[in-house]
Amino acid sequence: MDGNIANLRGIVDLAKKYQALVMVDDSHATGFLGKTGRGSLEYCNVLGEIDIVTSTLGKAMGGASGGFTTGRQEIVDMLRQRSRPYLFSNTLAPALVSAAIRAFQLLDKSDDLRQKLMENTRFFRQKMIDLGFDIIQGSHPIVPVMFRKFDNDALLAQQVSKDLYEMGIYVIGFFYPVVPRGQARIRVQVSAAHTREQLQKAIDAFKTVGKKLGVIQ
Repeated sequence: MDGNIANLRGIVDLAKKYQALVMVDDSHATGFLGKTGRGSLEYCNVLGEIDIVTSTLGKAMGGASGGFTTGRQEIVDMLRQRSRPYLFSNTLAPALVSAAIRAFQLLDKSDDLRQKLMENTRFFRQKMIDLGFDIIQGSHPIVPVMFRKFDNDALLAQQVSKDLYEMGIYVIGFFYPVVPRGQARIRVQVSAAHTREQLQKAIDAFKTVGKKLGVIQ
């Protein structure tokens, strides 16, 4: 949620030492992290070493509903007997499954969109840091713009979000109880669909609002 990437190599090594299973929810990584978009497992070089992987068919995979779980055959067989979404009438529509499979096939054929996403992310992050915003470090397209240095962080996050919306930039402010006290932020999500001009427009809007509200100098 903060754009952090877990140390999966360290976690896997610990699991092997203590004979534990490892489950990863890769919903914020599937489709764009790793050289071929196979998520945090590929990014951390632990493909084939995680026991259970669950993720979403939304987000980078096209925004549809639903998700998936992978694992050893015994785990899959158990889920087919116990998983409510699999058993009952709220299961995925065939059209969504087909679209998701096609999205994975496109990932195998081309890396262009993933590369553009990471370029957009690097551009946006660096520009925001250069302006003086408090950005959680990382390389993830989720870019939290923090207000933890301010006593009125919750109100500030709400006001920044409101002012940006009036300038044509739609971002959401997160504050307590959604995040811990003193950790209010604007959570920006960079997309491969964003043009450089659109990103610059957002950066310029952040600059204007940030100076107006005293977030940056």
